[in-house]
Amino acid sequence: MIPPARRRAERSAIGTRSAKSVGMHPVLSRILELIFPARCAACELLGAEPFCAQCAESLVAAPAGCTVCGAPLDEALLPATRPRRCGACRDRAPPFVLARAPFLHGGALAEAIHAFKYEKREELARPLGVLFEAVERPRAEVLSPVPLHPRRQIQRGYDQAALLAREAGRRFSLPVEHLVERGRPTAPQVGRDRLARARNVQGAFRARGNIRGRSVCLIDDVLTTGATAGEAARALYAAGARRVEVRTLSRAP
Repeated sequence: MIPPARRRAERSAIGTRSAKSVGMHPVLSRILELIFPARCAACELLGAEPFCAQCAESLVAAPAGCTVCGAPLDEALLPATRPRRCGACRDRAPPFVLARAPFLHGGALAEAIHAFKYEKREELARPLGVLFEAVERPRAEVLSPVPLHPRRQIQRGYDQAALLAREAGRRFSLPVEHLVERGRPTAPQVGRDRLARARNVQGAFRARGNIRGRSVCLIDDVLTTGATAGEAARALYAAGARRVEVRTLSRAP
C-alpha cells in the first residue's frame, strides 16, 4: 500500500503537472508522463488507465433503456413500454431530445467521479474522458458543459463539467463553448427525490452567446433524474436552440 502522506504528495504533484502541461511541447509532456506514470482512476494502481483490470470489472455498461432519458428498463417490460419511454418521460418528457451515458453509476466509476469532484483530483478529467468513446456521438454541432455556480467553482477550484467537456470534445471531434451559466447557487442534489431535485434547480440557468438555430450537446458527470440537465436544456431552448442532447459519464440506475 502507498502511505497516505506519499499518496497525497503524489496527487498534488500530478495535479500540478496537469495544470502546467496545458499547451506544453509534446516531448516535455511525454517526459512528465514518464516521471508521473498513469494510475487507475479508482484505486491508483500504477500503469493502468483509466481503470485497472480489477476495477474495470465493476463497470457496468448502460443497458438499452428509455429512448429519451436513457433510464435502464426491465427487459421483460420493454414490449409493454413501446416506444420504450420510462414512466417519468411518459408523464412529463424532459426538455432535451435524449440523454446517453456509457456506464451505470456505481463501483469504481462512482469512486473515481467522487474523487474527481470532491477530492481535488482535477487530473482525473483526462482518464475519465476516455469513457466518452463508449457512448454514441451526439448529433450536435457544439458541446457545452452544465456549469457550476461561480461561488461553487471558486470553492472547488475548477468546474469538473468544463474539464469533461474538453475531453469529450476531443473524442467527438466537436468544439466546446460555454453556452449556459448558472444564475443562482443551488443546494446539492444528492439525497433529494425527483420532485425536490426539479424544484431545487428550477430557473437556475440562463443561456449565453450565440445559440439561435444551433444544436447543442450538454456535458456533465452523472445523470440521475435529469432535472439539472433538463433546466439547462430549457434555458438553451428559450434562447433559440434547435436541438439539445445530453452526454454524461454515468447514469444512475
